[in-house]
Amino acid sequence: MLPAEPVEYQQFWRGPLIKPWRPIVAVVVGAIAFLVVAMVVSAAAIGIEIATGALTPDEAFELLEEARVSPGLVLGNSFAIALMLPLTLLVAALVKQPPRFLHSVLGRFRWKWFFTCVAVSLVVLGLNVASELLLAGDQLDLQIHPYTWWLLIGLMLVTPFQAAAEEYMLRGVVFRTVGSWFQQPVVSMAVGTVVNSVIFMFMHGASDPWLNLVYFVLGALLSWITWRTGGLEAAAAFHIVNNMVAFALVPFQDVADLFDRSAGAAGPIVLIQLVASAVIVALLDVLARRRNLQRVGPMTLGR
Repeated sequence: MLPAEPVEYQQFWRGPLIKPWRPIVAVVVGAIAFLVVAMVVSAAAIGIEIATGALTPDEAFELLEEARVSPGLVLGNSFAIALMLPLTLLVAALVKQPPRFLHSVLGRFRWKWFFTCVAVSLVVLGLNVASELLLAGDQLDLQIHPYTWWLLIGLMLVTPFQAAAEEYMLRGVVFRTVGSWFQQPVVSMAVGTVVNSVIFMFMHGASDPWLNLVYFVLGALLSWITWRTGGLEAAAAFHIVNNMVAFALVPFQDVADLFDRSAGAAGPIVLIQLVASAVIVALLDVLARRRNLQRVGPMTLGR
């Protein structure tokens, strides 16, 4: 069931034949599915590490008790989120609209535009990371660990799907669910942005205010570019490159305390990352306008 007149991405579930409760059901089912998948995969990851001797049962219990992670949990977490990509498309079908319209207002994934966004994101984030490495020097303590190579290969294979899944869940399903509640496009965009950005922030489980600022602003920037381009391609491209660049060094570090997000774990230096992210979004916005990328649609009612 498609909109009867041209609408922006976040309002695509305001079709006249779409019951208001359907998007809410989609979000609830998606949330439950994610919790179940995350628990099953995490338990499996811990079980595999114990079975292979990478962890003893006592060490595994201690890690969980202290909210630390193991290499298996790092990969397992990414894999669990990645599994939500196909599940999110299935959940979107509950709205009684072809799931392919979750990609964009055109009902398809614009691959050429996606790879353009990948290239732009890679250049800017690559330069940003290079400068951070120069400043950090030996503080990163990079070295080869027993888990380095299998974790590196695993993360590089899984991360693109993990990052895309987060976009489809948040800038896709949640953004559209909230956007469908409001008639005015600007209001639906603003409220939808705040809601999905807050959820994105809480999903990362940080108690450090600087990290929470990063997650919220990143969510808002990704919502903005989704709104401006009429699809998830740009947000997915940015998120994929960002996560792959960030995870590339993880296997060469001690992962146990690497994901510490408690108060005091970060500081004002994270603003550099936000500036780089804002530059990318601004560049993609300019490119989208120059290409006259379609950001509303469609004009006919159908199934």
